[in-house]
This record gives sequence, C-alpha cells and structure tokens, in this order.
Amino acid sequence: MKRLCLLALMIFVGCKSEFDEFKQKVIEDAKSDQRIDQKEYEDLAALAGSSKEGAFKTFKDQDGRIDNEKLVTYLRKFLDSKKLSAVEISTGDAPPTQVAAFNMNVFLENSASMDGYVKGVTNFETAIYNLLGDIKISGICDSLNLSYINKTIPYQKKNAVSPEIQDFIEKLEPATFRLRGGDRSVSDLKSILNTVLHTVDNRNAAILISDFVFSPGNKADAQDYLNNQSVGIKIDFAEKLHALDLAAIILHLESNFDGLYYDKTDKPIQLSAKRPYYIWIIGTRAQVQEILQKKIVDNIKGGYQHKLVLQSIKDAQTPAFKIMYKPQTGHFDAKELPQGVITNASASADGEFGFDVAVDFSNGLQDASYFIDPANYVLSNKHYHLTAELIQDKNNPALKGFTHLLHITTDQLRDENVEVSVVGKSPSWVDTLSSEDDVNIAADNAEKQRTFGFKYLLDGVCEAFYPPNTTNTISKFNIQIKK
Repeated sequence: MKRLCLLALMIFVGCKSEFDEFKQKVIEDAKSDQRIDQKEYEDLAALAGSSKEGAFKTFKDQDGRIDNEKLVTYLRKFLDSKKLSAVEISTGDAPPTQVAAFNMNVFLENSASMDGYVKGVTNFETAIYNLLGDIKISGICDSLNLSYINKTIPYQKKNAVSPEIQDFIEKLEPATFRLRGGDRSVSDLKSILNTVLHTVDNRNAAILISDFVFSPGNKADAQDYLNNQSVGIKIDFAEKLHALDLAAIILHLESNFDGLYYDKTDKPIQLSAKRPYYIWIIGTRAQVQEILQKKIVDNIKGGYQHKLVLQSIKDAQTPAFKIMYKPQTGHFDAKELPQGVITNASASADGEFGFDVAVDFSNGLQDASYFIDPANYVLSNKHYHLTAELIQDKNNPALKGFTHLLHITTDQLRDENVEVSVVGKSPSWVDTLSSEDDVNIAADNAEKQRTFGFKYLLDGVCEAFYPPNTTNTISKFNIQIKK
C-alpha cells in the first residue's frame, strides 16, 4: 500500500506543469526574505520567457517577449492572494511595481433630488461613510478631499480627518444639504462630470456620488436634451482619454429614499421607496487598478448591485488559458493541449464538436461577472458558439489558478485558428436600469428601480472608451485546431 501511495505521489509530482513550478518559485523567493530581488526577478522572467505553455502568454507581447509591466502586475496580484502583499519586487529597469499614493477627491451631488437619500439613517449614508473610511486607511490615499457639487462646488473640506468624514455623510440630513448651498434646482450631469474629470490626473483620482437622474426641465424636449447630453459627455471623456490613460469604476447601489423626486418635467413627487444611486470612481488605469486590488469597493457595507469597469485600450491582454481534455464533444488528442493546439479533432456522430477552456481573467480590471456574458465575446469564426461560467470548484487541481470556464462548440469543424476575444461594451444591465419616462413613478413600482436617461449617460461614456467603429478588444487568445 505504501509503495502504491509513493508511486501515485511520484506520478502527481511528475505531472507538475512549468507554470506550477513558476508559482512555487515565486512563493519560495518571496518567503525567504520578504522580497523578490532583481536576480530572482530575472530568473522568473527567463523561466516564463522560455516556456511554451499557454499560461505564460499573459506575460508576453505579440513577439513572444516578456512584458515586464504585465509580469509585475501578475506577481503583485499573486502575492496578494497568498497574503504576501508586503513583499517588495525589484525589477531593475522595469516599471515601478506600486502606484505612489494619490489624492482622492470626493464629490457628492447635493441637488434637491438627493435629499431623500439622507433623511434619517439610510443605506446610502452607511455605504458612503464605510467607503470613505476604507479609502482613508487604505494606504493609497495621500489626501482625502470632500466636496458637495451641483452647478458649482459650494463646500469643500481638504485632507479630511475622521470627524469631518462623519460630518460630511453620516450625520447628513436634508437641512444640512440645503445649508451647504449652491444651485440645487437642476442636475446638469454633463457639467458635473466635466468638472470632476478636470480634477483627474496622475496625482488625483475622483469619486462622484449621485442618483444620476437627468433634469431636462419642462421647457426642453426630453429626447433632444438626453441626446445632446450624451454627445457632450462622450466628447468630454474622449478628450480626457487622449490626454490620460483613464479608467473608471461605475457601481450601481440601492438605498431607502424618502423625499421629493423630481421627474423629467421637474414636477416634485413625494416618494418613499428603494431607489438606485451610483458611485463613479475615475482615475488613471494604475490608480483604478490599485483601488480594485485593495478590494475597497467589494467591502462597501450593504454591497452593490452591479459593477462596470471601463478602461482605455492600448494592447489587448493575453490571459493564461488551458484547454481541458475532458469533457469533449467529438474527439481530440491531449498531446499538444499545453501549447494551445487541439490535434486529431473529429466531430461526433451528429456533427458537433466542442471543448472547454479554463481561463484566468484575474489580471483584467473588469468584474468577474463581465466574463460570464456571451455578448462580451467575439469569436473569429461565427459558426463557433460560446457560453461561460465562473469556476466554483476550488478543490479541482486541474482548474487551480483559473477564474472562468468557457464552453466552445461548433457544427462546422475544420483546420483553423480560432481567436477568442473579450470586447469592451456597455453591459445589458444598463438597459434594464434606464428609464425614458418617469412621470408615473409614484404608481409604477418597476419605475422606482430605474434611472431616467441612464442609458444615454452610459452610452456617451462607453462610446468614448470603446468607439463604435473599432474592435475594442480587451483580451484575446488563439486556439489552433487540427483535424
């Protein structure tokens, strides 16, 4: 029996992949002296560069050379997952491994439509207070600056300390909102977003908190107003993207609301209901990535309903992936799967061919749920179909290190390279949340969960990040199929 166990152990060890050995070396180097020095880093880069395993493609450029920035990003996230966040990485001439602390400028819209979110103790106040507190103690924030905003910025508190954060949000009531001033009559979202965007640079990120309900007023054509606002917002974001490597996190949350709601004609309607509101975090890609890695938004008290991450696209990432030998529809060999090649492929009796691919999307900025939606994928051959799921089985060694499982099928098998791309686009939940007409909100429970004009707002922003006339590929990988 002991001999059988020993033999099984030897077989298991002998099947260890180069990527597994790479990760083991990272842990050993890190634990030895709480740092990965330049020599250790160069050895890791050499190991990754020489391997033909698909998992290492995420660290390489199109010519197959190691991209130091991608490798450092992976190492940082991997070490964080192993509770080794304090480990230093020395890479010689490689890019810096950590973002310098930056200022966080917080803007809370205080137009009259927001009063209902701060009457009494609300989920809104609790979530924002929790968020600001976590940012303050995160170590990434140089100075936390708090402002109310409407047509102007009527109130500011620079480098806020704990009692000032509490006064800013937790103790807030509608009367305080009114006393803090400014023109609270309308929500000019285009103007507000433009003001916030102008504060963002390599030393400053911004948070904007609002219900994001457009205010056309009773003298404007609502449709024309929404279209014009959408175009204006797209232009403002596009100009910022030309000047800065911009990224944004958009969170959809819910809170109890008790107060006056102003519909598209500015008619006040008494409303007591759960209502959506939104937190936008805007900064450079490095700043946004640091916020995501610290899991600051994931720890918001009460949680969020949806999360969208937008990023400027330079080069598409190549995620680590692994073609699974089982299950399979039809038949193929296993011998070249580690190189991303399916050989001796044949369809089933009914003409179907299919396989699963485990992919690690953890290096991307998008929320994990983004990679579940088939609408966010493009396959080079339209006769291939894809579905996706989160990997739930954390005990399966074959799936270790991967986040998603893709199921790919076709009824037209042939020799070819199939490119699987993830593209940037506005998610389907935006349409569900958006309203075209809110005049009957008091009587319509479904309307209470929507935001007037929200689709126009997000369309403008998304088209700036992901122009309609471009491919907008965030990440991609290739699978070669040989019959």
